[in-house]
Amino acid sequence: MKARIDKVIERLFIREPALFAVICTHEIVENGKIRCPVRSGHGRIEYNPEFIHEMTDTALEESLKTEAIRILLKHPYERKPEGCCGAAIAAGSNLTIADNYPFARFRMESPDAYGFKSGMEYETYSRLLQKMSREDPLFDGNAYTDLSELWEEDSMMIEILDSLIKSTKDWGSLTGDMAEMILASTKAHIDWRKVLRGFRAQILSTERRLTRMRPNRRTGFDHMGSTRKYTTRLLVALDVSGSISNETISRFLSVINSAFRYGISEIEVIQFDTEVNGRQTLTRALKQTFAVGRGGTSFQAPVDFASENNFDGLVILTDGYAQEPLVPNGLRPRILWVCESEECYQEHASWMRKCGRACVMKQG
Repeated sequence: MKARIDKVIERLFIREPALFAVICTHEIVENGKIRCPVRSGHGRIEYNPEFIHEMTDTALEESLKTEAIRILLKHPYERKPEGCCGAAIAAGSNLTIADNYPFARFRMESPDAYGFKSGMEYETYSRLLQKMSREDPLFDGNAYTDLSELWEEDSMMIEILDSLIKSTKDWGSLTGDMAEMILASTKAHIDWRKVLRGFRAQILSTERRLTRMRPNRRTGFDHMGSTRKYTTRLLVALDVSGSISNETISRFLSVINSAFRYGISEIEVIQFDTEVNGRQTLTRALKQTFAVGRGGTSFQAPVDFASENNFDGLVILTDGYAQEPLVPNGLRPRILWVCESEECYQEHASWMRKCGRACVMKQG
């Protein structure tokens, strides 16, 4: 069986140089326990010989192509949509590939099989399938569970793949649009989780307290030592204007809740459109919220609120469609703009960075 796979891979060397190159970065391993013909992850491509035996050489070739494309898109190594089960992300990956690559013999379900429109992102398909898995028997998650079992973040493999992608000149049968999608994945993008961790460190404030329970580092117990209690007054402003969908507001909640994982013990949350409409003090993750307002948008409202109430930092979750606010100098370095999508980030990041930091709420 291994010899048969090797022959198929040799044919790819002539026909599909990009896909051949990515397969060569992975070890080919037999695994008779998996319930799918081929899967990838952990630096290897696994196959079940029982399934492979029933496949024609053409179907086997297209099966290997599928995993090579999946790896080029980095689905097994980088982009794991938050809140989605393994079956949903595997099926979402399949829809993305089927939507962008025409297979001759290898059958893959396309987005319209589930009533989805084409051209959406992998993360969007995964979230839609996650929702469907709870509500609609049309989605059979058991068929996809094994496919994504090996998927986890791997920065070393991402570096290898980025280097390979940037050096690729011949994309073979991959369309121009798909090649552009793969190339775009190598461009530096901002992980809002990492930005939030760094932002937390930037705005961290301390309270110094003298104590005789701890010796002074220079004079011992002759003089009082000190301890520091770390505190941060963080304000999160949730854009609930009419241009923000309920789904986006739900995703905003995941950003708010993630702050508790980075050492922030209390968060003040406000909702705003043209003015501040609601306020909550949180000491634990918020399960749901009800949007009020739903009118126009003014960023001046949350900026003034943060300044007037002496917050250490301000996180604004938004689509960015409003006039740039006037920001007091004291608050200027301590604003983090979290854009709802890559498109919003590209359109608004230049002015956002004039008064703070900006990142995109990706994918998760």
